[in-house]
Amino acid sequence: MKNTILMCAFMGTLFLTWGLFASIGWALSKDICLRDCFSHGGTLIMMLIFGWIPSIIVCGDLCDKLKKI
Repeated sequence: MKNTILMCAFMGTLFLTWGLFASIGWALSKDICLRDCFSHGGTLIMMLIFGWIPSIIVCGDLCDKLKKI
């Protein structure tokens, strides 16, 4: 059960980070729609470089919290 919770937290945080990066790209662009920002190369590169870091932090904190229970 612990691994399932950690996997869901990882995926949820990863998708939220992806949405945040795409929203920032959409807000800063002039002629691109939000749908295109989600699949833009710059967004995908940012996800490869920085996107996994918040997920690891959230999973680390959640793992420590689940150990106490």
